[in-house]
Amino acid sequence: MKLGLGLYLIPLGMIANPPLLALADHPALALLAMAKVGIALAMLSYALIAMRRIPARIGLMAAGLLVLLLPFAPIE
Repeated sequence: MKLGLGLYLIPLGMIANPPLLALADHPALALLAMAKVGIALAMLSYALIAMRRIPARIGLMAAGLLVLLLPFAPIE
């Protein structure tokens, strides 16, 4: 379940980062949004799986959710 977390969070990342869905129109923004979502998923995975102290895990979890859910850039 911990490793499958990304399967549940990637759709939320697509909603928060619309450039992910506009690869043909804005390829640079789509690639940057993809990197942003990848970094967020890595942070969340390290928070859940890695053997760290509780404050570090909470910090990684909060930072990962913040990076994932904050909008990237509006498509005009």
